[in-house]
Amino acid sequence: MATFHGDAPRWLTVLLPFVVILFALSFVNYLVSMWPETTTDPAFFQHTGWYILNGGVPYVDVWDVNPPIVFGLTAVLAGLSGGNMVVLQTLSGILMAAVNAASVLLVGWLAYRLTDDAAAVAAGFVVLLVPEVYLMPPVGTRAQFYALFFGLVGLAFALRDRPAAAGATAALSAGCWQPGAGFVLLVGGMTVQRSGWQGVLAVVAGTSAVAGLIAVVFAAAGALVPMGVETILAPLVGGSPYTLSGRIYSILLVLGYGMVVLPAAFYGWSHAVYDRRHWWVPAGGLLFGLQVLFVDMDGSTDLVLWLAFVALGVAIAVASVSQSGLRIPTIRNRRWAVVVVLGLLVVSGPVWHVTSSPLQSTLQDREERATPDEELPPIKDEASVPDMQTIYWQKLTPEQCHYRLSWNEVRWIAGTDDRVDSTQCGQWPSERTTD
Repeated sequence: MATFHGDAPRWLTVLLPFVVILFALSFVNYLVSMWPETTTDPAFFQHTGWYILNGGVPYVDVWDVNPPIVFGLTAVLAGLSGGNMVVLQTLSGILMAAVNAASVLLVGWLAYRLTDDAAAVAAGFVVLLVPEVYLMPPVGTRAQFYALFFGLVGLAFALRDRPAAAGATAALSAGCWQPGAGFVLLVGGMTVQRSGWQGVLAVVAGTSAVAGLIAVVFAAAGALVPMGVETILAPLVGGSPYTLSGRIYSILLVLGYGMVVLPAAFYGWSHAVYDRRHWWVPAGGLLFGLQVLFVDMDGSTDLVLWLAFVALGVAIAVASVSQSGLRIPTIRNRRWAVVVVLGLLVVSGPVWHVTSSPLQSTLQDREERATPDEELPPIKDEASVPDMQTIYWQKLTPEQCHYRLSWNEVRWIAGTDDRVDSTQCGQWPSERTTD
């Protein structure tokens, strides 16, 4: 049974201050050490938002594999900034930090709906085991973080029996990053379980409303086909080579010391399968586990959707501790003892990344050996475009549409008849003509 302090549930009174302090310290550190600097990916997203307000059309004037919702969000922020790129960078960092903090609390709320106070706090702590969750937001926009937020909101709507809203927000997740489409499947299945097939029609309606609006907007801009080419076809052509073992080592390196929670998560998933009421937790773990193993795992941000379901699995495992034969005579509530341990792991998370341990060195060596060699033509060297930082801060609008030149983009150019000096992007490769 939940314990309440005033009007707030106990899990929130524990997790919220922890989250606020952690994100505040991260933002202060950024302001002191980096502000207003940003990195390549946030600079690209934010520049594209500004570019839209100045006549640029995503997927035509700008090549990218990411779906369009994030560009819409950064366009709104660019409008609020008045075209000042420092203000845009600051607003982007503030919003990104708020979104990620909300995502941690949403994981806690979802866990609380399934278990109890201690397990809810444990779930929030598991998300924070990856330091990039709170260290990256001040630097600017990341599509994966928005996909996580909207996906979790979709799950929350599904648990509150609001299928249309669940479908719409799950579609927004997919509209930020392609793997977010997994949330559409999850909220659909949850709605069948809770409301029957009539509720699924509402999920479809909500999803279709978002997808239809996006299609209408880009059709009106003459960019519907380019959007399809770059967000659907290009990822199939431009994916990085990998091995299964290499991906596993990458996952462990991102988790760091937090890798110790994985057995608990797997146990929680198996418990949910047996229980059947919360089938969607292991189903999400499976869906997004397949994503990180076989589809996209190029960095810590690609892990965040799976991480949320790892956290929910741990919550289910923590809730079952009181039913075990474990005896800790000095601690009255054994579940809160687990929470304390997870809190210590959160605090130690950055240590993994700033120090070198024998385990870390071993994993890095094995990851490097397991990663296939890749030879790509020197397209980046041949491109006569400034780096993304210069483009962002000087508000440049390059003549060619290939100026971000991500590795996906380089692979696309190398594997098709597209050219690095193309002035417009998005045509089917077989339709490409010489400019």
